[in-house]
Amino acid sequence: MSRPFEWVRASNGAIPSNALAQGVEHDGQPLYIARAFFKGGLHPGKAAPHLANGGFAMGWGGRTQQLNEYFVLCGDVNRAQWLPAHGPVTADRRVLIEAGHEANGERLYVARANVDNSQQLGKAGTHLGGMSFSYGGAERGQEEYMVLAYRQDKK
Repeated sequence: MSRPFEWVRASNGAIPSNALAQGVEHDGQPLYIARAFFKGGLHPGKAAPHLANGGFAMGWGGRTQQLNEYFVLCGDVNRAQWLPAHGPVTADRRVLIEAGHEANGERLYVARANVDNSQQLGKAGTHLGGMSFSYGGAERGQEEYMVLAYRQDKK
């Protein structure tokens, strides 16, 4: 059985052809699930050709962090599902798609929130009070969000 997803290295706004476009800007431009190394951690965020200063953005330290080297989640979108979440993510009863870790090793997962007529991508963890994401030049948080999991049925 092949793996349904893989993280593909990309840079400077490049997006692989089979990338998962699971977010959208308020103007309709797609956002892709991505992650990047930063300050000793591997942090989920968003990637897209239109994102300034490198093509990848994430919320960290109260600000938007922009990087030009990142990994994009690629694979079969039918093998994933979004599950509703509130507050700290809980991994019981579901198989979440692990996307990275904090510098101290705490796991991070792919998250999505509805914000100002957009769907923003970011991170969630058992240690966070909700989801963290980059929006409008700042790191924002939201208690109500969705978390990405492997689809349990064999669709």
